[in-house]
Amino acid sequence: DEHLHEYFRHTGPGISPFNAWTMLKGLETLDLRVKQQTSSAAVLADHLAEGAGVSRVIYPGRDDHPQAEVAKRQMGAGSTLIAFEFTGGKKAAFAFENALEVIRISNNLGDAKSLITHPGTTTHKNLSDEDRAELSITEGTVRLSVGLEDINDLVDDITRGLKAAASV
Repeated sequence: DEHLHEYFRHTGPGISPFNAWTMLKGLETLDLRVKQQTSSAAVLADHLAEGAGVSRVIYPGRDDHPQAEVAKRQMGAGSTLIAFEFTGGKKAAFAFENALEVIRISNNLGDAKSLITHPGTTTHKNLSDEDRAELSITEGTVRLSVGLEDINDLVDDITRGLKAAASV
């Protein structure tokens, strides 16, 4: 009931014909967009895992993911989202994010554009330190939502960010 209330609050009891048409147009290419984003995310997850100062990468498409076998059975590909952690904590995470030129800092995830967020100071900032720790969110945790940009541009951007993070 609570979720239904939220839905109606944001969309109204009946969606307008124009909004319905707009949503349908976007759904026509959803499969293509997600395939491209997931393919790029897999490449970036591997690139991040090799990065100096990155202590772990959480991506369901990688064999080192704690639930990799479940992901392989249930998913056609890894995901469009990657979480990773810097050994240098918040300073390294912020240096990484601030060095990016293609990927944009945002509190939102799941767009056609690549977006990145530091959950400890944004989406999960109101949680206690204990609650964040239970969710494996450290000061060095970053979440990346991979968009549709050229993979070479994204790799170059990640490389630029990794160099900045390593310098702090």
